[in-house]
Amino acid sequence: MNIGIITQPNVKGQIVIPKDIRDSLGINEQTNLNITMLGDAIYIKPVTSVYSKLDDDDYLKILARTRGAWGPASKEEIGREKARRKLELAASARRKKAW
Repeated sequence: MNIGIITQPNVKGQIVIPKDIRDSLGINEQTNLNITMLGDAIYIKPVTSVYSKLDDDDYLKILARTRGAWGPASKEEIGREKARRKLELAASARRKKAW
Protein backbone atom coordinates (compact mmCIF):
# COMPACT_ATOMS: atom_id res chain seq x y z
CA MET A 1 0.00 0.00 0.00
CA ASN A 2 1.39 3.39 -1.03
CA ILE A 3 0.73 5.92 1.72
CA GLY A 4 1.72 9.50 1.02
CA ILE A 5 1.52 12.40 3.39
CA ILE A 6 -1.65 12.46 5.48
CA THR A 7 -3.12 15.88 6.23
CA GLN A 8 -6.42 17.42 7.27
CA PRO A 9 -8.24 20.37 5.72
CA ASN A 10 -8.81 23.48 7.83
CA VAL A 11 -12.25 24.91 8.61
CA LYS A 12 -12.48 26.42 5.11
CA GLY A 13 -11.62 23.07 3.49
CA GLN A 14 -8.14 24.21 2.48
CA ILE A 15 -5.11 21.91 2.49
CA VAL A 16 -1.40 22.59 2.22
CA ILE A 17 0.67 20.87 -0.47
CA PRO A 18 3.93 19.90 1.26
CA LYS A 19 7.02 21.88 0.19
CA ASP A 20 8.96 18.92 -1.21
CA ILE A 21 6.03 18.05 -3.50
CA ARG A 22 5.61 21.70 -4.57
CA ASP A 23 9.33 21.94 -5.32
CA SER A 24 9.45 18.70 -7.31
CA LEU A 25 6.48 19.81 -9.46
CA GLY A 26 7.59 23.43 -9.78
CA ILE A 27 4.49 24.76 -8.03
CA ASN A 28 4.67 28.30 -6.66
CA GLU A 29 2.16 31.05 -5.85
CA GLN A 30 1.87 31.89 -9.58
CA THR A 31 1.10 28.30 -10.68
CA ASN A 32 -2.44 27.49 -11.80
CA LEU A 33 -3.71 24.10 -10.66
CA ASN A 34 -6.27 21.87 -12.35
CA ILE A 35 -8.33 20.05 -9.70
CA THR A 36 -10.34 17.05 -10.91
CA MET A 37 -12.43 14.44 -9.17
CA LEU A 38 -11.65 10.88 -10.26
CA GLY A 39 -14.03 8.41 -8.64
CA ASP A 40 -13.69 9.03 -4.92
CA ALA A 41 -10.32 10.79 -5.20
CA ILE A 42 -9.07 14.31 -5.96
CA TYR A 43 -6.38 14.76 -8.62
CA ILE A 44 -4.38 18.01 -8.63
CA LYS A 45 -2.12 18.83 -11.56
CA PRO A 46 -0.16 21.99 -12.39
CA VAL A 47 -1.39 23.69 -15.57
CA THR A 48 1.55 23.97 -17.95
CA SER A 49 -0.13 25.58 -20.94
CA VAL A 50 -3.41 27.30 -21.69
CA TYR A 51 -4.99 27.89 -25.07
CA SER A 52 -6.80 31.17 -24.73
CA LYS A 53 -8.12 31.58 -28.26
CA LEU A 54 -8.27 29.15 -31.16
CA ASP A 55 -9.07 29.98 -34.74
CA ASP A 56 -10.86 27.70 -37.21
CA ASP A 57 -7.61 26.09 -38.40
CA ASP A 58 -6.73 25.10 -34.83
CA TYR A 59 -10.15 23.49 -34.34
CA LEU A 60 -9.75 21.57 -37.60
CA LYS A 61 -6.32 20.32 -36.50
CA ILE A 62 -7.77 19.11 -33.18
CA LEU A 63 -10.65 17.38 -34.94
CA ALA A 64 -8.27 15.69 -37.40
CA ARG A 65 -5.97 14.55 -34.60
CA THR A 66 -8.80 13.09 -32.52
CA ARG A 67 -10.84 11.59 -35.38
CA GLY A 68 -11.99 8.10 -34.47
CA ALA A 69 -10.82 8.42 -30.87
CA TRP A 70 -14.17 7.13 -29.62
CA GLY A 71 -14.47 4.45 -32.28
CA PRO A 72 -17.68 3.10 -33.72
CA ALA A 73 -20.56 2.27 -31.39
CA SER A 74 -20.81 -1.39 -30.40
CA LYS A 75 -24.01 -3.43 -30.76
CA GLU A 76 -24.34 -3.27 -26.98
CA GLU A 77 -24.15 0.55 -26.96
CA ILE A 78 -26.67 0.80 -29.82
CA GLY A 79 -29.05 -1.53 -27.94
CA ARG A 80 -28.74 0.53 -24.76
CA GLU A 81 -29.42 3.73 -26.71
CA LYS A 82 -32.56 2.23 -28.29
CA ALA A 83 -33.80 0.99 -24.90
CA ARG A 84 -33.12 4.40 -23.31
CA ARG A 85 -34.99 6.15 -26.12
CA LYS A 86 -37.96 3.81 -25.70
CA LEU A 87 -38.08 4.53 -21.94
CA GLU A 88 -37.85 8.29 -22.55
CA LEU A 89 -40.71 8.22 -25.06
CA ALA A 90 -42.88 6.15 -22.69
CA ALA A 91 -42.18 8.55 -19.80
CA SER A 92 -42.99 11.52 -22.03
CA ALA A 93 -46.29 9.91 -23.08
CA ARG A 94 -47.19 9.28 -19.41
CA ARG A 95 -46.46 12.90 -18.49
CA LYS A 96 -48.50 14.17 -21.43
CA LYS A 97 -51.41 11.90 -20.47
CA ALA A 98 -51.27 13.04 -16.84
CA TRP A 99 -51.29 16.67 -17.91
